[in-house]
Order: sequence, then structure tokens, then C-alpha cells
Amino acid sequence: MKINPVLQKELKIRVRGWRAAGMIGIYLIFLALTASFVMIMSRQDYYRTTIDPQLAIGSYTGLAIMQFVLISFIAPALTTGAISGEREKQTLDLLLCTRMTPFSIIVGKLFASISQIVLLIVASLPIFSTVFLFGGISFKELLQLFGFFIIISITFGSIGIFFSSYFKRTTAANVLAYGTIAFLYFGTIFLTILYLGIRQNYDYKGVFPLLYANPGVGFASLLWEQFSGGVFNFLPGINIGAQGAGSISPYLINLIFNIALSAVLLLLSANKINPLKAKFKGGQRGRFFLSRYFLL
Repeated sequence: MKINPVLQKELKIRVRGWRAAGMIGIYLIFLALTASFVMIMSRQDYYRTTIDPQLAIGSYTGLAIMQFVLISFIAPALTTGAISGEREKQTLDLLLCTRMTPFSIIVGKLFASISQIVLLIVASLPIFSTVFLFGGISFKELLQLFGFFIIISITFGSIGIFFSSYFKRTTAANVLAYGTIAFLYFGTIFLTILYLGIRQNYDYKGVFPLLYANPGVGFASLLWEQFSGGVFNFLPGINIGAQGAGSISPYLINLIFNIALSAVLLLLSANKINPLKAKFKGGQRGRFFLSRYFLL
């Protein structure tokens, strides 16, 4: 099996030294402290001899929220310098002169960065496994959560790669990437409340279409369906949980949106760094796109 050369090179560089081990250590310390805090706060009766399954659910939820927040902050920071950093070091042209396609370069850079997130997620598995001591959590639910984390990491990484490709400075790419993610979290909720307020539709049922792009709504929907089920009306237009028989869960729609957004951003990023794109027009551009981007 042929490994992407950029991915192979970046992985060797990133795992050397103390940074990777230090990041994993600090990350696990935060999760361990979160798990300990939640377990202590969840226990109301310290003299009980039986184990309450609700203790596992509280610990699991606290760990999941903590990991979700950390991924939201870490993933963009790992990718915003992927292409702009090559420009600053004046090595991007050398990379483009190789036999690799622009798309394979972008994908290699993305997954080299995301590999650290995946490593952090896998390293946190022993801490998450402590909840199995109390019951109430299944391995299937844990896999659903980790799968959601990985796709969210790819999406946030794709946003960072996109701005890194379009801007020469890492600082500008970093600001815009975090601004875009902030809009997905808070801007979509603000626009939803503003629109429903203008229309005076305070009894809106279901999930407002714009909120399917909100990763926070998707994450909340996943946790709610794992433990409670039904529908929870958080705000008008923000109903967390399955909407009824035959309906698609909000977190599944959010995952589909994230996958589509990632694909579009990666293609746009590859198109941006392609040094030959200006030489092709009309039908030649389409044939070049297929041959140059996807064939090694």
C-alpha cells in the first residue's frame, strides 16, 4: 500500500521530540481532572455501597464535553499553518514541483495534522473506559462519540487548510478559521433566533435548517439520543433529538454536512495552490481537474 509522501514525512517530523508526548500528556491530565471532578460532584451520598449508573452517565457526558471543546480549539491550530507555513519558508514551490498532485498535497497535509487529533482521541480511550466500571454506557455509544469527534476534527482541519491555502500569513488564516468556527457555533444560533423573532414564529417545531450546520447542536443531539431519547425543545428552532419515526437525527444530518463541507474546502484548497490552473480554460480545465487532482 502506497502512503502519501507528504503524510509520511509530516508524521515522522511531528512524532519526533517532546511536543507530541507533551501534548498528549497535558490533554490526558485535563481529561483525568475532568473525570475526577464530575465523579466527585455526581456522588451525593458517600456512604452508599451500591454503584449508581447515573454516575457513569455524568462522567461520560463531562468527558465528552471537555474533549469536544478541546478538539474545537486544537484542530484549527494544527492546520492553519500547513500551507501558509510552507509559503513563509518558501518551500511550497518545491513541493509543487514534485510528482504529487495539489489534491494529494492538501490531503497529506490535512491528515498529517489530524493524525495528532486522532492520537489524542485514541489516547483518551482508557479514561473513557473508566465509565464501564459503573455501567450505563455501551461500547457502541463510545464508538459513535469517537466517530463524531474524528469527523468534526476533519471538518475543522479542512477549514484551517482552506484559509491556509488562500492567505500567505498563518496569523490571518488562524483568525479567519476560528472566526468561521465561531460563526458555525454562535452565528447560526443568532441568525435563527433573529429570523424567528422577525417572523414572530416562537412556536417553531423541529430544527431550523441553518442549525444543521452547527456542530454544537449535532453534538448535543448525539448525547441526548444516547441517554434520553425523544425531543428536547431548547429554544425555538433548536429541538435536540430525533423528530419522530422515520426522521433523520440532527447529528446525522450535521455529519453529512460536515463531510460535504470538508470535501468542498479541500477541492477549493487544491485548486488554489495549483500553479497551472491559469493555463486551462473551458473544457480543458475540466479534463485537467480530473487528471491532475486525482491521478498520481
